[in-house]
Amino acid sequence: MKKIGLLCLALVLALGTLGVGYSMWFDQVVIEGTADTATLRLGIIKAEAELYQDKDVATVDLTFEGPIKAWECIVPPGAEDYAYEKLVVTLNNTFPCLTVDIEFYVGSAGTIPIHITGLAMDDPTGELTVVWTSSNEGFLYRTGGDPEKDRVITFYVINLVSSQLHGCIPDKADLILHVEQPAEQNHTYHFEFGVIGQQWAE
Repeated sequence: MKKIGLLCLALVLALGTLGVGYSMWFDQVVIEGTADTATLRLGIIKAEAELYQDKDVATVDLTFEGPIKAWECIVPPGAEDYAYEKLVVTLNNTFPCLTVDIEFYVGSAGTIPIHITGLAMDDPTGELTVVWTSSNEGFLYRTGGDPEKDRVITFYVINLVSSQLHGCIPDKADLILHVEQPAEQNHTYHFEFGVIGQQWAE
């Protein structure tokens, strides 16, 4: 009789343990919180052009395209509310030996420091083809022509490549353009460029 009582007690304890295990297995745990991810946003903030010419006929138009989300910090003094993916340049009434200095500012509108690796340049009209001779120099020539004989514009990028940008601190750079002898008189040329960068890891 004593053995039967002990057996019943053991059975009750076993069933109780099983119930606790079952309830723990199917219980729900709710975790609340906010996860913030870092952002990599690189763009051109503002730009202006200065022309050096012996004839007061050429002009240049600068247009921003591809607005990037608003800054995640206080906007730097003098900067636009947005950074932009690219700057479209239109050279009007060009002639050989014309020199143009495009001063522009590049900024990290996100939270991740950025290492600048170069520019991406193209002619949206397809009239000119871009050739890079180094990471910060190159030229545009007539598409389908000879790269050397039909060179129209030579360009130099100043104070940009290898720069390191931190959030909210813009960096100034210059794109110097020189119109070469094969360029047409009083012609309009187009090209656009954007800045290339990657996450900077110390």
